[in-house]
Amino acid sequence: MRDEGGLRGKALDTIKRYRMLSPGDRVVVGVSGGADSVALLLFLSGLSGTIPLDLHVFHLDHMLRGPQSAGDAEFTGCLAEELGLPARLEAVDVREVTSDWGRSPEDAARMVRIGRLLDYAREVEADAVASGHTADDQVETFLMRVIQGAGLTGLGGISPVSGLIVRPLINVWRWEVEEYCSRMNVVPRRDSSNLDRKYLRNRIRLDLIPYLVDKYGSGVKEVIWREVESLAVDREFIERQVADAFDRAAEVGGGEVRIEIEALMSLPESLRRGIVRKGWARLMPFESNLSWRHIADILEKVAGGATGARLDLPRRVEVEREYGQLVLRRSLPRGEGRDGGANDDVVIHVPVPGSARLPGAGMTLQASFVGAGEMELDQGPLVEFVRSDLALPLEVRAPRPGERFHPLGSPGRRKVSDFLIDMKVPRRRRRECRLVLSGGEVVWLAGYRLDERFRLRPTDSKALRLILYRDREYDGSG
Repeated sequence: MRDEGGLRGKALDTIKRYRMLSPGDRVVVGVSGGADSVALLLFLSGLSGTIPLDLHVFHLDHMLRGPQSAGDAEFTGCLAEELGLPARLEAVDVREVTSDWGRSPEDAARMVRIGRLLDYAREVEADAVASGHTADDQVETFLMRVIQGAGLTGLGGISPVSGLIVRPLINVWRWEVEEYCSRMNVVPRRDSSNLDRKYLRNRIRLDLIPYLVDKYGSGVKEVIWREVESLAVDREFIERQVADAFDRAAEVGGGEVRIEIEALMSLPESLRRGIVRKGWARLMPFESNLSWRHIADILEKVAGGATGARLDLPRRVEVEREYGQLVLRRSLPRGEGRDGGANDDVVIHVPVPGSARLPGAGMTLQASFVGAGEMELDQGPLVEFVRSDLALPLEVRAPRPGERFHPLGSPGRRKVSDFLIDMKVPRRRRRECRLVLSGGEVVWLAGYRLDERFRLRPTDSKALRLILYRDREYDGSG
């Protein structure tokens, strides 16, 4: 296997330009069996005299094409063995494991493949993961994003380096890849799904690009590729500004991205859009970029709207304005809380003494009688002491529409919903609120306010102590 052609020179220049690899690096190479990844593997395995690398081969059989995909796995394993390289060959029934993901099998396969590839890279403590994207992929991706709608970040194309992932062939054309494989006397596998025009990328590859070449000449692909290169330089500068602004305006944690609206709206429009796009990327790292229309709607209708304004985004993500913050999070099925429990009419009975988990609230309520010596008031919103002569058992459920109680210190009864709004409790948190009841009367809006009617009296020598524990903190002790 020898090659003196252009692929090697272009790929080496790309590696040096972006400092992708260093001598001695351990590199996992994702190999599908197709021409691009096969050429990549052959190229990297031939660098022993220039950049010696510790190569590991990874292949995932998605089990979508029956004997064809099984043949891809066998081909990849044989090629790795011929090159004297260790290989991990895995198989996943993508249709089965992603049946509830709400996406096409091919899209799901991509996500599963990336996840498994990175898992293997962590397992072998790899310094880099090499992917076989080419210049043709750049052009196709650019045209896809033009059609779908994307800002500068999206139109900047595929990054040569993304975290652990490096793309040495990103400046190599597909015809050069195929020529290289031929010169190396290796016949790659052919994926029949690449001919299926129901996928946008295939329509662009098989129809749009040939049309552009026919009408505007063979150089049109080179023109588009240079445009992507130019936009990528601009994108790099803007992304540095966006990253700094995002760090100042946003917080990521607990499955949410929270962006301070005042800080967001004080920035130039390009940075606003970039921060929203980055928030999406942090929440959904393996998804494609948000479209221009989605980002415009988020800024205009949610960030610029009133508290409670919200939008549904792709992939079961929602964005909502919670007072001074813009919040992106994965949405839950209607009627479910954070831990998947129903919020509506489920009634939980709490023994005294004893405890009960509160589905949908992510909390456990513990109840016990205590004497005067244990009545330590002002222990925070999750601990409350109430009159001991109330009717048992206690019941816990979500507030019902129009339900009222008498908040401690208030002159009269109020709607629970109005009280929570005045307390500036975000709408999503309101869904998790629970009422503790005795004989059908509200005793405690748990974690927020005691009902005036059940407050301790000066003559009480005994109290019922109620404690809320977050589920991860509750150890079952009394």
